[in-house]
Amino acid sequence: MRIFYFVVAFMAAMPQIGLADDKAIQWKEVGGWTVAVDPTLDDGCFVLTSFDDDTIFRLGFNFRKKDKPLYILLGNPNWKSLEKGKHYPIELSLDQTQWTADARGLDLDGLKSLWIDTDDTDLIEEFSGKLSFRARFNGKEIVALGLKDSERAADELLACQKAVNDAVMKQPAPPQSKDPFEAKPGTQASDPFDL
Repeated sequence: MRIFYFVVAFMAAMPQIGLADDKAIQWKEVGGWTVAVDPTLDDGCFVLTSFDDDTIFRLGFNFRKKDKPLYILLGNPNWKSLEKGKHYPIELSLDQTQWTADARGLDLDGLKSLWIDTDDTDLIEEFSGKLSFRARFNGKEIVALGLKDSERAADELLACQKAVNDAVMKQPAPPQSKDPFEAKPGTQASDPFDL
């Protein structure tokens, strides 16, 4: 939690923005993309943009999941039948690169969304400079998005995460107690002097 407060102080001049998470802290706007930090994902940075059909696209780091630290979030208010918690097999493509994923349904304050976790450490590099993103469900295309300025967005996403990581690394270690008998949180101390 102390990391969250440090990041907030570090970015105090940045306005807060509602990006399907009202705790997000804006880092920068670049080429139609918002770059921000999500404290609820252990200070993972992300990029976000929206489209004329009300679809939102968000790509970022989720450090709460060590085995799948990257994610894509797709949302659209028209996806009313999308069920929260249900899993959906999705086919995705970035230009010619294609893969399948297991997406989970979310409801973010009325915005029906799909959350896709991935362990593909090359995802940001693959996203960088791409012109299109497509997703299909049951053979039907559900989104076809133009990724204008994706290279600039990816570069700024990485710069944001590096700055946050550097700031976290500079944080001093929490003070150590000088009482060797102090109980750790959630445990009961055994007093060696209690006869």
